[in-house]
Amino acid sequence: MAGASDKKQAAANESILKQLHIASAVINILALVALFVLHRPATKKYYILFSLPGLGCLYVIENVGRPKYHKNPQGYSVLTSAGQDLQQQGLTEYMVDIVYLTLIIDVLMIVFGSNKVWLLLLAVPAFAGYKLKGLIAPFFARKQTTEPVEAEPVKSKRQQKLENKKTKIRYR
Repeated sequence: MAGASDKKQAAANESILKQLHIASAVINILALVALFVLHRPATKKYYILFSLPGLGCLYVIENVGRPKYHKNPQGYSVLTSAGQDLQQQGLTEYMVDIVYLTLIIDVLMIVFGSNKVWLLLLAVPAFAGYKLKGLIAPFFARKQTTEPVEAEPVKSKRQQKLENKKTKIRYR
């Protein structure tokens, strides 16, 4: 039996999935019309190749976020699993961002009629590298600070005065 929070999460997940599916369907249908009817851009292989990451992320989001119901003996649908929270930060958020980025690039492809807009997908590995740098950099920084640093021994005031006397020029 599902609690109120599970029901809220299931409703939120269904809403997010509905928005993603409607946006994806509309934009991909427009892109296919532009490709096959208007012949803009001339090659279709880039659209097919570069749409795969967005469609793959959409598939994964659908599988982990879709609430699961079953029928009880009375014939009512009962929530068994609310699905993973699609509003959480982390990998789910990045996958939703990849889907939206792919859809934005599809729109740009339709508007400009060029496959050069697919170069914008390079933002994904660039952002991943930026995030990984933040994770890996502290390990290298610690490694450098663990090396023993030879510090000059601290001299007392008396030793400093004696050294100053030795280096002082005497006039006779």
